[in-house]
Amino acid sequence: MKKSLMILLALSTVSTAAADSLGLSGAYLKGFYRVDGKNTDVDGSAAIGLSYTYDIGSASAVRAELELLPNLYETKKLGFGGEFTYLRSVMTSDMTDVYLGGGLGLNTVSETSQGVTVRATAINPTLLVGARFAVAPGFSAFAEFAGGPSFLRGSVGNGTASVSTSLTGAFIKPRIGVAYNLR
Repeated sequence: MKKSLMILLALSTVSTAAADSLGLSGAYLKGFYRVDGKNTDVDGSAAIGLSYTYDIGSASAVRAELELLPNLYETKKLGFGGEFTYLRSVMTSDMTDVYLGGGLGLNTVSETSQGVTVRATAINPTLLVGARFAVAPGFSAFAEFAGGPSFLRGSVGNGTASVSTSLTGAFIKPRIGVAYNLR
């Protein structure tokens, strides 16, 4: 995760001439899973994200985002996440841009205590709809609603033996944020 953050930071500082924007967002991630045919009720987690959006055409962009998620999957531990998304504008005016997107997200959290490591990692194919609003020259605000299937893998191991299980489900993720246009 540190390597990904360093690459994203280097990419944003070296390529600012071609970058569309840097953003800061807040989100709420809520997963829904079934265990042995029964729904599990796992609390959602707030998320704080830093994103880099690169304009690849007049109506298309790609976005990479890194997130911190406190209390991910009710672990009371800080989780990490990331998402790579393709965005496509579908309706644009002078002050507003409505867009659709799709991508892939990953969230992970782990804890080691007394030589035992517990880890939960989810892969989240994502579909989203969002709107971006111009609020000042160079600045915009955005609101999004994302969701999709979620594939969660949990494992417990002590270095010599491990046990894991996989769950399928779905997730939702509303997000709001601000972005600074670099060009």
